[in-house]
Amino acid sequence: MTTSTVIWIIIAVLLLIVAAVALSSTVKGRRVEARRGEAAELRDEAQEHDRALREQEAHAEEADARARQARAEADQRAAEADQRAAEAKRLEAEAERRGEGLDDLRATRDEHLRRADERDPDVRTEDEADTRVADDTDTRVADDTDTRVADDADSRVAGDRLDDRIEADARADDGTRPAEAGDPTRRGEYRRD
Repeated sequence: MTTSTVIWIIIAVLLLIVAAVALSSTVKGRRVEARRGEAAELRDEAQEHDRALREQEAHAEEADARARQARAEADQRAAEADQRAAEAKRLEAEAERRGEGLDDLRATRDEHLRRADERDPDVRTEDEADTRVADDTDTRVADDTDTRVADDADSRVAGDRLDDRIEADARADDGTRPAEAGDPTRRGEYRRD
């Protein structure tokens, strides 16, 4: 082989090597670009997932905040209910404490009124064999278990005594006569003849 043939073979081999390197770098560049594209797509998907994740986290935080608020409100209502229950117990205890001596006080009051009636010349007692109706003579025999009824009866008895005195004074002063005795709604009213 001549030198020129060897040179031509070397040039051909070099050209083949350059072509192979060029082809290899082109393929490698395409592969790199493809990988860059895939990486960009994966980043875009990750950003979408990140957005969705943040939205879900925001919804979860809102739900958690609502749950904490509901729990706080429930705790507050429970505390208020406990406070109301404690207040009710305190009031019940106070009512019981105040009611403990009521029977003794009623008995003492009734005894004082009975003794006052015995000493009062304007009041006829049962011992004097009065023919008056029991409700007119002493309404204090009403049910003492209900203090409102007993207090009302006592005030009517006292009111009857006062009305009797007022009627007597009024008759003496201006010549009027009392309203009809059987009409309890007209007690203390006077009619002119």
